[in-house]
Amino acid sequence: MRLFFLLFLNLISLYAIVDIATVDFGDKPTGFSGSAYGSFQTKRGNIEKNEVEYGGRIQYDQNNSITWIQAKVENDNVRGITTDDNAFIHLRNIHQLYASNYSSEAYIQFKKDAFKNIRKRSLYGIGLRNRIFSLEHYGKLFLGLSFFDERITYTQDETDPKEHNYRLSSYLSYKLPVNKILDISFFGYYQPKIDDFLDYITSFNAEMTVHLTQVVDLSYLVVFDHDSVPALGVNKTDVVQKLALIYRFSDGDPLTAYAYNFLNSTDTLDDINTSAIISVEVEQGVKDIKDTFAGKWSFEGETFNVSLDGTGTYTYNKALYTEKFNWELISTQTQEGIKGVKAQSTKLVLIHFVDEEGRLERAENYLWSESSLVGLLGSSVRLFKRP
Repeated sequence: MRLFFLLFLNLISLYAIVDIATVDFGDKPTGFSGSAYGSFQTKRGNIEKNEVEYGGRIQYDQNNSITWIQAKVENDNVRGITTDDNAFIHLRNIHQLYASNYSSEAYIQFKKDAFKNIRKRSLYGIGLRNRIFSLEHYGKLFLGLSFFDERITYTQDETDPKEHNYRLSSYLSYKLPVNKILDISFFGYYQPKIDDFLDYITSFNAEMTVHLTQVVDLSYLVVFDHDSVPALGVNKTDVVQKLALIYRFSDGDPLTAYAYNFLNSTDTLDDINTSAIISVEVEQGVKDIKDTFAGKWSFEGETFNVSLDGTGTYTYNKALYTEKFNWELISTQTQEGIKGVKAQSTKLVLIHFVDEEGRLERAENYLWSESSLVGLLGSSVRLFKRP
């Protein structure tokens, strides 16, 4: 077992393909889900090597529509020589039609691959998908037919001119859940040019997925790609094998639950702050200057001139100009008197520094207690006093 994990850690890398086989209505609850991965390796010494691969997928499910965006970036070099440089991004929407087994598809994709001499390949297309069968013990089988517009720019302009093609695309995708922890899937497509069926692109992908936990999958993937008319000097066929560890997130996974709870915990913060703002009554005047924030506050070369109307100016003897600001009292904390000592009240003051047009430039927090004002900025503490 220990040997297996050592071998696994040395072989592991991440891989992503355009995932069509595993997408179906009702497989996931309404809302967002997806996956993320990254692989980073650096070697120094006898071998100068850098390997970077990362990407992910975000999917949004509705009752009759599924939309997802998926992306991957890979860049490897050995002793300063690039050995891999490719990236792609794919956006797709599947919309269920009136017949439950049929749906429409629309997609956009951008790709680059330096080792296939492709500077940019962009395409967009539309089509139909048919769920041939969906059986508990035999899995799901889909057939897709579409038409897309393809534009390719190659890195070698003098030998490989730009292409603008119209292609048909047909695919079969199949997924079989063997048991609760193991899935097997297959995805293959054939994409010929409309005006020349001898110019085609085809790919076959077979994958075995082991669900290690609720959110972590171990995947073994084999990919066979073939381009009948590639760029000059590029092989027609590529075969890839990948062992992948993927983190999948959705409403039920711990990371998403933590983020959701954190956002909810701060969602009402603005409402609390707004309701806790303490207004300054100026109609009858201020009986004691300690009861108001207005006045002149000084600390070394810094000076605040605060007005009762919620505005003020700030000067610093090393600066060439005077700043304007708005201020508000956010909250108050009162410590009851003990053994004859009167109660102490500490208030949180929020100061918004603005430009000449009143646009926010920055905000700072200060603690105010009677004739003391404490400013906390980074690791420094400034104690302002008022006469």
